[in-house]
Amino acid sequence: MRFCDLFISYKIGLKNIKSTIPFTKLPPYRKVFIILLLVSSIISGIFLFFIKKWVSFIPIAIGILCIITFFIIDSTKRNLQVMLKEHYAPYSERRMKMVIDVLKQYKIDINDFDSIDRLIEEAKLAQVQSDYIAPFKKPLKTLGAIIIPIIAYIAQKIGDVATQTEIFTIAIQVIVLVLLVFSLIFSLTPIIKDILYRDYNKYEELIYDLRQITLFHSNKS
Repeated sequence: MRFCDLFISYKIGLKNIKSTIPFTKLPPYRKVFIILLLVSSIISGIFLFFIKKWVSFIPIAIGILCIITFFIIDSTKRNLQVMLKEHYAPYSERRMKMVIDVLKQYKIDINDFDSIDRLIEEAKLAQVQSDYIAPFKKPLKTLGAIIIPIIAYIAQKIGDVATQTEIFTIAIQVIVLVLLVFSLIFSLTPIIKDILYRDYNKYEELIYDLRQITLFHSNKS
């Protein structure tokens, strides 16, 4: 019996618990937000590609307005209470039960804080060893430090030969492009992290869950 065996059992347990909320069970305002955001993104992409005029920015403005409105509505007391009661609390209960069952399977008493602390330290060590991206972070920072001055130099040369109207148009297009790229990166980041970091995030989840056991579930077995 080793820590890696417990970790595999934990991952299996996670797979048996759905963390996402099905679209059909989402509150109405969340369904409307997702649909509006998707439609505005598609329309803005089509407009920017084919029309390339100021009307192309209207769907983007609508999308930004939808995001702001969503966060305002989602943070109201009533909606927070509904989400807590119907989704968050039941999910936490199922997840903690799974973690306790895994610990019992490996004969670890949830009231033995020393054992759980050792598990947390072992998970931290395994997490560091699973970070295969760490060796590439410094070279990427160096590459960024080289690219930024080059971009600034090119922008300066364009500014020297372009009119104010052309500069304004280019600036708007660049801003929109950057926003779209960052939106895409934000959407794909969880998938990319799961692929590149493999078990890194799972170790983080295990560490968090073990801490919740000591906080809320000790002396209750």
